[in-house]
Amino acid sequence: MRGAFLGGSALILGTGAYVGGAFDQGEYYAIAPVDVESRLAGMNFGSELAGDSGDSSIRLALRSRGPSLLRWDLMVDGERAGEVRANLAPADSGTRVNVTFKFAEGEGMMGLEEDPLVNGIARIAMEEKVDSTLDGRAFDKRRMQARMAAMIAANPGKVAAMQKSLRDNIEREMEEVDRDFSEDYRSREYGEPGSYGKPTSYGKPTMSAKPQRPTDFEDTHADGGWGKN
Repeated sequence: MRGAFLGGSALILGTGAYVGGAFDQGEYYAIAPVDVESRLAGMNFGSELAGDSGDSSIRLALRSRGPSLLRWDLMVDGERAGEVRANLAPADSGTRVNVTFKFAEGEGMMGLEEDPLVNGIARIAMEEKVDSTLDGRAFDKRRMQARMAAMIAANPGKVAAMQKSLRDNIEREMEEVDRDFSEDYRSREYGEPGSYGKPTSYGKPTMSAKPQRPTDFEDTHADGGWGKN
Protein backbone atom coordinates (compact mmCIF):
# COMPACT_ATOMS: atom_id res chain seq x y z
CA MET A 1 0.00 0.00 0.00
CA ARG A 2 2.54 2.57 1.07
CA GLY A 3 4.86 1.41 -1.67
CA ALA A 4 2.48 2.81 -4.27
CA PHE A 5 3.79 6.26 -3.44
CA LEU A 6 7.39 5.23 -3.96
CA GLY A 7 7.22 2.83 -6.87
CA GLY A 8 7.37 -0.34 -4.81
CA SER A 9 9.99 0.74 -2.28
CA ALA A 10 7.49 0.45 0.61
CA LEU A 11 8.36 3.85 2.02
CA ILE A 12 5.99 6.70 2.78
CA LEU A 13 6.34 8.03 6.34
CA GLY A 14 8.98 10.47 7.49
CA THR A 15 9.79 14.13 7.48
CA GLY A 16 11.48 16.46 5.04
CA ALA A 17 11.49 19.80 3.30
CA TYR A 18 8.75 20.84 0.94
CA VAL A 19 9.34 19.58 -2.57
CA GLY A 20 7.76 21.59 -5.36
CA GLY A 21 6.38 20.56 -8.73
CA ALA A 22 8.20 20.17 -12.02
CA PHE A 23 8.09 23.93 -12.58
CA ASP A 24 8.66 26.52 -9.88
CA GLN A 25 5.58 28.43 -11.02
CA GLY A 26 3.40 25.32 -11.15
CA GLU A 27 1.36 23.67 -13.89
CA TYR A 28 -1.00 25.84 -15.92
CA TYR A 29 -4.73 25.10 -16.15
CA ALA A 30 -7.23 27.08 -18.20
CA ILE A 31 -9.54 27.27 -15.19
CA ALA A 32 -10.31 30.29 -13.02
CA PRO A 33 -8.71 30.17 -9.53
CA VAL A 34 -12.09 30.03 -7.79
CA ASP A 35 -13.05 26.95 -9.81
CA VAL A 36 -9.67 25.32 -9.19
CA GLU A 37 -10.14 25.82 -5.47
CA SER A 38 -13.63 24.32 -5.59
CA ARG A 39 -12.52 21.22 -7.51
CA LEU A 40 -9.48 20.55 -5.37
CA ALA A 41 -11.40 21.02 -2.12
CA GLY A 42 -13.34 17.84 -2.90
CA MET A 43 -10.27 15.86 -3.98
CA ASN A 44 -9.50 12.55 -2.29
CA PHE A 45 -8.03 9.14 -2.98
CA GLY A 46 -10.27 6.22 -3.79
CA SER A 47 -8.86 2.96 -5.04
CA GLU A 48 -6.07 4.57 -7.10
CA LEU A 49 -3.32 3.44 -4.74
CA ALA A 50 -5.06 0.34 -3.41
CA GLY A 51 -3.18 -2.93 -3.08
CA ASP A 52 -4.10 -6.28 -4.53
CA SER A 53 -7.09 -6.54 -2.20
CA GLY A 54 -8.57 -3.34 -3.64
CA ASP A 55 -8.73 -1.68 -0.24
CA SER A 56 -7.03 1.69 0.14
CA SER A 57 -5.90 3.13 3.46
CA ILE A 58 -4.51 6.34 1.92
CA ARG A 59 -6.76 9.35 2.35
CA LEU A 60 -6.58 13.15 2.20
CA ALA A 61 -7.98 15.24 5.06
CA LEU A 62 -8.64 18.84 4.00
CA ARG A 63 -7.34 21.20 6.69
CA SER A 64 -7.72 24.61 5.07
CA ARG A 65 -8.68 26.20 1.78
CA GLY A 66 -8.49 29.64 0.23
CA PRO A 67 -8.10 31.46 -3.07
CA SER A 68 -4.32 30.97 -3.06
CA LEU A 69 -3.69 27.85 -0.96
CA LEU A 70 -5.29 24.51 -0.07
CA ARG A 71 -3.74 22.24 2.54
CA TRP A 72 -4.37 18.57 3.34
CA ASP A 73 -3.01 16.02 5.75
CA LEU A 74 -2.06 12.78 4.05
CA MET A 75 -3.43 9.93 6.17
CA VAL A 76 -2.04 6.39 5.88
CA ASP A 77 -3.67 3.64 7.94
CA GLY A 78 -5.39 6.34 9.98
CA GLU A 79 -2.15 8.11 10.89
CA ARG A 80 -0.85 11.43 9.62
CA ALA A 81 1.92 10.69 7.12
CA GLY A 82 2.52 14.07 5.53
CA GLU A 83 1.20 17.42 4.42
CA VAL A 84 0.15 18.33 0.87
CA ARG A 85 -0.25 21.87 -0.39
CA ALA A 86 -1.61 23.26 -3.64
CA ASN A 87 -0.52 26.84 -4.20
CA LEU A 88 -2.76 28.72 -6.67
CA ALA A 89 -1.67 31.74 -8.70
CA PRO A 90 -3.74 33.57 -11.36
CA ALA A 91 -2.15 33.40 -14.80
CA ASP A 92 -3.76 35.00 -17.84
CA SER A 93 -7.33 33.63 -17.81
CA GLY A 94 -6.37 30.51 -15.89
CA THR A 95 -4.41 29.32 -12.87
CA ARG A 96 -0.99 27.94 -12.13
CA VAL A 97 -1.00 25.19 -9.50
CA ASN A 98 2.18 24.27 -7.70
CA VAL A 99 1.99 21.08 -5.61
CA THR A 100 4.27 20.72 -2.59
CA PHE A 101 4.72 17.84 -0.21
CA LYS A 102 6.21 17.53 3.26
CA PHE A 103 6.66 14.27 5.12
CA ALA A 104 5.50 14.10 8.72
CA GLU A 105 7.77 12.83 11.48
CA GLY A 106 7.76 9.07 11.86
CA GLU A 107 9.86 5.93 11.81
CA GLY A 108 8.67 4.46 8.51
CA MET A 109 11.27 6.28 6.41
CA MET A 110 14.18 4.47 8.11
CA GLY A 111 16.31 7.61 8.11
CA LEU A 112 15.51 8.62 4.52
CA GLU A 113 13.14 11.42 5.47
CA GLU A 114 15.33 14.13 3.93
CA ASP A 115 16.37 12.20 0.84
CA PRO A 116 15.40 14.40 -2.16
CA LEU A 117 14.83 11.41 -4.43
CA VAL A 118 12.40 9.79 -2.00
CA ASN A 119 10.60 13.10 -1.52
CA GLY A 120 10.38 13.63 -5.25
CA ILE A 121 8.96 10.19 -5.93
CA ALA A 122 6.25 10.65 -3.30
CA ARG A 123 5.38 14.07 -4.69
CA ILE A 124 4.73 12.64 -8.17
CA ALA A 125 1.70 10.72 -6.89
CA MET A 126 0.20 13.92 -5.48
CA GLU A 127 0.84 15.83 -8.71
CA GLU A 128 -0.93 13.12 -10.69
CA LYS A 129 -3.90 13.28 -8.33
CA VAL A 130 -4.18 17.05 -8.67
CA ASP A 131 -3.74 16.91 -12.45
CA SER A 132 -6.36 14.21 -12.94
CA THR A 133 -8.81 16.07 -10.71
CA LEU A 134 -8.47 19.35 -12.58
CA ASP A 135 -8.50 17.67 -16.01
CA GLY A 136 -11.62 15.69 -15.09
CA ARG A 137 -10.05 12.34 -15.93
CA ALA A 138 -9.29 9.12 -14.11
CA PHE A 139 -6.11 8.83 -12.05
CA ASP A 140 -3.48 7.40 -14.42
CA LYS A 141 -1.42 4.95 -12.39
CA ARG A 142 0.76 4.02 -15.36
CA ARG A 143 1.58 7.66 -16.01
CA MET A 144 2.52 8.09 -12.37
CA GLN A 145 4.74 4.99 -12.41
CA ALA A 146 6.38 6.09 -15.68
CA ARG A 147 7.29 9.45 -14.16
CA MET A 148 8.66 7.72 -11.06
CA ALA A 149 10.71 5.34 -13.20
CA ALA A 150 12.06 8.24 -15.27
CA MET A 151 13.13 10.08 -12.14
CA ILE A 152 14.89 6.97 -10.81
CA ALA A 153 16.59 6.28 -14.14
CA ALA A 154 17.83 9.85 -14.34
CA ASN A 155 19.43 9.66 -10.89
CA PRO A 156 21.42 6.38 -10.65
CA GLY A 157 23.90 7.86 -8.22
CA LYS A 158 21.16 9.06 -5.89
CA VAL A 159 19.46 5.67 -6.06
CA ALA A 160 22.69 3.91 -5.06
CA ALA A 161 23.21 6.37 -2.21
CA MET A 162 19.63 5.89 -1.04
CA GLN A 163 19.97 2.11 -1.08
CA LYS A 164 23.21 2.23 0.89
CA SER A 165 21.73 4.61 3.42
CA LEU A 166 18.71 2.35 3.78
CA ARG A 167 20.88 -0.74 4.36
CA ASP A 168 23.00 1.10 6.91
CA ASN A 169 19.96 2.37 8.77
CA ILE A 170 18.33 -1.07 8.84
CA GLU A 171 21.53 -2.61 10.23
CA ARG A 172 21.69 0.11 12.87
CA GLU A 173 18.08 -0.49 13.84
CA MET A 174 18.68 -4.24 14.12
CA GLU A 175 21.73 -3.70 16.29
CA GLU A 176 19.71 -1.48 18.63
CA VAL A 177 16.94 -4.08 18.82
CA ASP A 178 19.45 -6.84 19.62
CA ARG A 179 21.13 -4.70 22.28
CA ASP A 180 17.83 -3.78 23.93
CA PHE A 181 16.73 -7.43 23.89
CA SER A 182 20.00 -8.61 25.44
CA GLU A 183 19.86 -5.99 28.19
CA ASP A 184 16.25 -6.83 28.96
CA TYR A 185 17.03 -10.57 29.05
CA ARG A 186 19.94 -10.12 31.46
CA SER A 187 17.83 -7.90 33.68
CA ARG A 188 15.05 -10.48 33.88
CA GLU A 189 17.32 -13.51 34.43
CA TYR A 190 19.98 -12.14 36.74
CA GLY A 191 18.73 -8.82 38.01
CA GLU A 192 20.37 -5.50 37.43
CA PRO A 193 24.19 -5.48 37.44
CA GLY A 194 25.54 -5.22 41.00
CA SER A 195 22.25 -6.16 42.62
CA TYR A 196 23.25 -9.72 43.69
CA GLY A 197 23.50 -10.12 47.46
CA LYS A 198 22.03 -6.70 48.27
CA PRO A 199 19.21 -6.58 50.80
CA THR A 200 15.75 -6.11 49.43
CA SER A 201 14.71 -3.78 52.28
CA TYR A 202 16.49 -0.88 53.87
CA GLY A 203 13.95 -0.20 56.62
CA LYS A 204 15.41 1.02 59.92
CA PRO A 205 13.86 0.70 63.37
CA THR A 206 12.41 3.86 64.81
CA MET A 207 12.56 5.16 68.39
CA SER A 208 8.89 4.27 68.92
CA ALA A 209 9.37 0.63 68.05
CA LYS A 210 9.19 -1.65 71.11
CA PRO A 211 11.83 -4.38 71.40
CA GLN A 212 10.44 -7.85 70.88
CA ARG A 213 11.88 -10.90 72.66
CA PRO A 214 12.48 -13.93 70.49
CA THR A 215 9.95 -16.71 70.40
CA ASP A 216 10.78 -19.36 73.00
CA PHE A 217 9.35 -22.70 74.10
CA GLU A 218 6.55 -21.26 76.19
CA ASP A 219 5.33 -19.04 73.38
CA THR A 220 4.50 -22.02 71.19
CA HIS A 221 1.35 -23.00 73.04
CA ALA A 222 -1.52 -20.94 74.39
CA ASP A 223 -1.57 -22.74 77.79
CA GLY A 224 2.11 -22.18 78.42
CA GLY A 225 4.06 -24.71 76.39
CA TRP A 226 4.06 -27.95 74.48
CA GLY A 227 2.92 -31.02 76.35
CA LYS A 228 1.88 -29.04 79.47
CA ASN A 229 -1.16 -30.50 81.23
